[in-house]
Amino acid sequence: RHRDGDDRVYGCGNTHLSGPYAHEVFKAVHWLIDQQNRVGFMAERANDHEKMYAQGLATIALCELYAMTREYWLRQPAQLACDFAVDAQSPQGGWRYQPKFDSDTSVTGWFVMGLKSGEAAGLNVERYVFMNVEKYLDTVGGGYDEGYAYQVGEEATRSMTAEALLCRQYLGWQRNRPEMTHGLGSFVAKDPIDRRDSDVYYWYYATQTLHHYGGPLWEKWNEKMRVELPAMQEKNGAEQGSWSPMNDAWGTYGGRLYTTSFSLYSLEVYYRHMPLYADQAPKAAEEDDE
Repeated sequence: RHRDGDDRVYGCGNTHLSGPYAHEVFKAVHWLIDQQNRVGFMAERANDHEKMYAQGLATIALCELYAMTREYWLRQPAQLACDFAVDAQSPQGGWRYQPKFDSDTSVTGWFVMGLKSGEAAGLNVERYVFMNVEKYLDTVGGGYDEGYAYQVGEEATRSMTAEALLCRQYLGWQRNRPEMTHGLGSFVAKDPIDRRDSDVYYWYYATQTLHHYGGPLWEKWNEKMRVELPAMQEKNGAEQGSWSPMNDAWGTYGGRLYTTSFSLYSLEVYYRHMPLYADQAPKAAEEDDE
């Protein structure tokens, strides 16, 4: 395990310096940096609607690796990725398929995570960017009886609610805030993992948000997730160890690597992040859920 100054824990700790997959990580990070242009963009080869998703994920990878190792040669590309994210924010306060143009909750969440990873690593991130995100999230939902929508004017969905609430957690919402408790209980935790209704994107964000929140809502979710998700893993054949994209909500777009990666992200949530509200009294936490 590797911890940075923000007390976060990263997977099983493989970096380009240590671990059984150090060589693979070394090649991967150098490939990412080779893709980066002078303004920090790394996703030129991706399809148009995938470019900003890819950029957000690449930003997370660079910033987290820099946080884990403090290697001097990683600081500049990680900072450049953060600078690109700040500059690419749209007037609405979020991000979408093109820099500075339009916003949706899905792409926005990845850039929030990337910038928060950069901030935790000690990189420079302008605070006004997060204030703008708060304003955007206010436009897509967030009232006591509302979840969050993909875009302004659309209906709330469970996946966007989970993603937006994770952003709210990182942006400073307190655990006992009524909108947090109601949103998690009404939109997120009421639909535990069901292999007949596979949606690894939703599971990824719901698992993180509930893990941070803790209490009975998390315990109920985790009891289901840690059994059902491993049971869906391929046990035999050439695809052994992976998760099938068949029947997943977005599996036809992302493929097997997508479903496998998101499944692993959910299963390693215990090791990637310390709960944001861990310092709050368990008794008070349980009372909030009642």
